[in-house]
Parts: sequence; structure tokens; C-alpha cells
Amino acid sequence: MSKKIFLCDDNVPILETLGMVLSMTDAIIVSESKSSEALERLSEENPDLFICDLWMPELSGEDLIKQIRTHREFDNMYILCISASYEGKEIALKAGADYFLPKPFEMNELLSIVNNVLASGRL
Repeated sequence: MSKKIFLCDDNVPILETLGMVLSMTDAIIVSESKSSEALERLSEENPDLFICDLWMPELSGEDLIKQIRTHREFDNMYILCISASYEGKEIALKAGADYFLPKPFEMNELLSIVNNVLASGRL
């Protein structure tokens, strides 16, 4: 059975680029540009890995991660947060993200993280 990655970023070109890069994995890729709709879609899709931006206009990645972590159905879902924010790592990890990757990042670095998570469920 294929693993599933759910992407959430309000910047559509970034979302499309991430989707294209991550399509090199064996995972099914699902995307959402509206953070306010992500929680409902996460329930429908039940991904293994959730990758989200920290700063989004409708619902911040910080608030979205906090909401996700209150739902037991997502206890086994790995959350990778991405951002160009200087305080991003502290904010993301405090909210409940498993890992933080600062922008800009190398696509090979992202693929390495994603492949490790998909293979083991952890980094």
C-alpha cells in the first residue's frame, strides 16, 4: 500500500513545485492551498506525512498544527513544517511539529527527510 503525503502552502507555485519534487517518491501526493480547509481534508485523506508552511493567511501553520495535535486520529501522522521565518523552528516544534526545515532548502534534503519518514515513520 502506498504512503500518502499531504502538502499545505498558500503559495501555489511552491505547492506545485513541492508536489512535483515529491512525486519522485512512491507516495501519493495530496495538496491544499487553503489552510482553513486542511484539517477537514486531512481527515478525509489520512496521510502518513503532513508538510505545511508556517505563515499562511487564513490559518497559520502554527494554529493548524496545534489543531491537528488535538485529534487522536492524527497521532501517528508525522508533521514537517517549512518556513523562512527566523523563529520558525521554535514556533513549529512548540506547536507540535515533528521536524522543521528552513526555507530555502535543497530539494535533495527534502527528499531525504521525506524518504526516511516514509520508510520508518520517524526521522
